[in-house]
Amino acid sequence: MSSSKTTHLVIIPTYNEKENIYDFINELCNFDISILIVDDNSPDGTGEIVKKLSTVSDQVNLLSRKSKQGLGSAYRDGFKWGIEKQYKYFIQMDADYSHRFEDLNHLLAESHFQDVVIGSRYISGGGSVGWDMKRKLLSIGANKISRIVLKSNINDMTSGFRCYSLHAISLINFQNTKSDGYSFQIEMSLKSIENKLSIKEVPIIFNERRLGKSKMSKRIVLEALLFLANNGVKRWLNIKIS
Repeated sequence: MSSSKTTHLVIIPTYNEKENIYDFINELCNFDISILIVDDNSPDGTGEIVKKLSTVSDQVNLLSRKSKQGLGSAYRDGFKWGIEKQYKYFIQMDADYSHRFEDLNHLLAESHFQDVVIGSRYISGGGSVGWDMKRKLLSIGANKISRIVLKSNINDMTSGFRCYSLHAISLINFQNTKSDGYSFQIEMSLKSIENKLSIKEVPIIFNERRLGKSKMSKRIVLEALLFLANNGVKRWLNIKIS
């Protein structure tokens, strides 16, 4: 276990988050958690900022990677690092302030009672701020389609703000997940369902990123569509997702 003795590790993938990362980490250090930044060799110097912060706080850890390898890959490496350090709970969170610190309290509170806790925009009390109507409708539609295609009861399949217990990620066999974009969240949700894990959604308010550029791309959207097409067929034919 790390020197902080906390059981919770917050894993945060970064690429060019220089504008947010210093203040974000300092605020996150107010919680009884450890922090792992998985940085994909950000050319803007994000990793260097995190490295300096790690020298003054034992809560802060940096996992540097040589190139931009994707969101799913970052979480797989983060989970592996956390398991080796003997953490018990693994929280996924974004560094751009789209996930609120007050909502982190809700995930932490529920983490002791569930295998998986998902911060949901699409249950009572949840929502999003800073999105235009087009983006809101796109997100709502994508989640509804995902639920139908994958025969899921989870309201927010694409939420990137969630917590897994060590038991959960061990059963999911996260090392064998194949997605690297935002479909990683859908894939992990699906594996949680198939392994009959206890899952609870808690309401969150999702904020549009404070500074910097969105990482969404046409390639990421295409990967998600292909995932739904390939795995939707398997779900309806009752074939277990590998």
